[in-house]
Amino acid sequence: MKKNCYYGMIVIVATILGTMVLSSCSKDKYQYSEEKVEQNLNETYAVAFERAFGKVGPNVDWGFSSKNAKSRALTRAVGTYATCKGNLQPTISFPTDCDASNFLDDVPAGVNRLSPNGAGAGSYYIDSETQSVSTWAGASKIYITGTVDLSNDDTNAAAPKFAPDYRSEIYLLTGATLKLAELSATTLNVDAIYIAEGATLETAGFLKANTNTKVYNHGTIKAGTFEVNMASFLYNVGTLEAGSVNAESNDSRIVNDGTINATNVTVNAGAIQNNAECTVTGTTKVNSNNSGWVNNGHWTTYDYAYIGGSENVINNCMLEVTHDFEMNISSATGSFKIDAGCGVLTENFYGGRDSSTGAVSGPFKILMGADAVFVVEKTAQFECGKTGDDGYGIYGISQDGYAVFQAKDIVRDTYLASINSHGAVTYGGNLYVSAETHFAQGNDGSGNKFIYEKDGFSIDNNIYAAGFQSGKPNINITATPCNPGFVGSSTPLYRVIAEDLSASEAGDFDFNDVVFDVVKAEGGKTTLKLICAGGTLPLRVKGIEVHGLFGETSPNASGTYKMYNTGSGPTVDPVTFEVDGEYTTPEQIKNIKIEVLKNGSWMELKATRGEAACKILVDDTFTPVPERTNIANAYMRFTDYVQGTFQDDFWWK
Repeated sequence: MKKNCYYGMIVIVATILGTMVLSSCSKDKYQYSEEKVEQNLNETYAVAFERAFGKVGPNVDWGFSSKNAKSRALTRAVGTYATCKGNLQPTISFPTDCDASNFLDDVPAGVNRLSPNGAGAGSYYIDSETQSVSTWAGASKIYITGTVDLSNDDTNAAAPKFAPDYRSEIYLLTGATLKLAELSATTLNVDAIYIAEGATLETAGFLKANTNTKVYNHGTIKAGTFEVNMASFLYNVGTLEAGSVNAESNDSRIVNDGTINATNVTVNAGAIQNNAECTVTGTTKVNSNNSGWVNNGHWTTYDYAYIGGSENVINNCMLEVTHDFEMNISSATGSFKIDAGCGVLTENFYGGRDSSTGAVSGPFKILMGADAVFVVEKTAQFECGKTGDDGYGIYGISQDGYAVFQAKDIVRDTYLASINSHGAVTYGGNLYVSAETHFAQGNDGSGNKFIYEKDGFSIDNNIYAAGFQSGKPNINITATPCNPGFVGSSTPLYRVIAEDLSASEAGDFDFNDVVFDVVKAEGGKTTLKLICAGGTLPLRVKGIEVHGLFGETSPNASGTYKMYNTGSGPTVDPVTFEVDGEYTTPEQIKNIKIEVLKNGSWMELKATRGEAACKILVDDTFTPVPERTNIANAYMRFTDYVQGTFQDDFWWK
């Protein structure tokens, strides 16, 4: 009896102690945590966000970074240039790509290896065992498989190691490599060369496509210098890597549908057409009245020199010059043409200069279509050396809209200005000139002016700079992959749009729970304009509850508010209010704290690069999304923007 009682007491005590221990552990593990609640809500929101729009691109910053306003959106995929490029046509022709059947994976059946002693006309293949290539007496087809290295000991000019008959066709099969020494590479003269994807034609020195040689590259060409000459051409869909790229003769052509990376590009008498990406770390030079340079893609170069005077120098998309653009033409028909909606971005511009000779004599001529933009980040120097009736200078040639030439400072050559040389520039047509400073009007003492006006251009109305019209012209041109854009006097305000973490429950992602503009910042304070308060939960901006700004100072019995200016509640006028601190740049505006009261806690709405965003920076051209409307249905490019495939800051335009 006593024994049973004793054991019973032990069991009871153990049970009580166990319960106390478990209770303590349970409290530690499951006690309420605002941080954990917020983390769970954010995780739930992120899952719902990516379910609605896809995985967020790693570089998507939600608008909260200060990019160079002149180089926005220049990294869009090559294929999308077609949506914004111009269409000015040259008077010369360019070749097209060959049929895809010419790019082969394997040697055709029945084809034998080329004899070490060479052979007459026929079909042959060569491979790693081949020591030299020689065919004669007619057209041959030569298939290259594996790695064929003929780059050593090729010194006999009478018998180059690679010497097929000039009527032959050369096929570099997928994965093949042909290495040539400079002797064979400079005397290359065949009917056609077909370089398949994954194949490489390579020489450390000079690679020259001679008389009528057609090169179709879907793979890679590597050379110290690559040149087309004597009616030969390159059609590049793959990659061309060279120290120098030259188009020499009148009928020689280069067309780029892929990638060109070069140190220098020189168009002496032939022509180049770029439809994709060309990057030149040194100088691009257009050097003759017979030259052609047609850019339908994105051409980036350190220096750009247009010396000559061809009518076929045409920019149908974006030219970016990271240093100096100089122009000194010698033909009355020559000009630099920029089609409507296209542009140039350069650090400096020298109109009338030829640095190769030291001349600063002019003339120069730029013709710009509607909404074309020429941006000079630093100094533009003009010395045209001609009167207004000579037809040189800068013109907006469209009757449908204005072009803009923008620079920080527009100056004259110091010496020519000191002797009052006339005819620095002629401005004509529908053109705005916008700068911080611009040299003053004057004359040479004989009535010949420094600045001439033509075709309706007015110095009084069309030049915006110190000493001329104040401010900027009232025109805004949207930046695109083909245009650096221009923001005029009617500069849009930054606008913040936010979603209050409830979209994961409602499923709408309308980003109208709060919408406000950043109006001005001064004296340690920033003025904001509240546009929408579309959320029903308490929400504050820098500690100020937004529904109260619209007159609803407290929530209803269920703790919620009406939805303002979203189509599902009252429509009221926007209200301005001040917050402490000055917020002007995107990075600073990102720090304007927005919080929502959810589950009893104030939780911040954030925008982190590469993660689902609760707030996004746009501008006041963005129309708030109606209540219960998904933002991707209102703005069709939003999903691509989220995923990083549409790299344009203005996805809503």
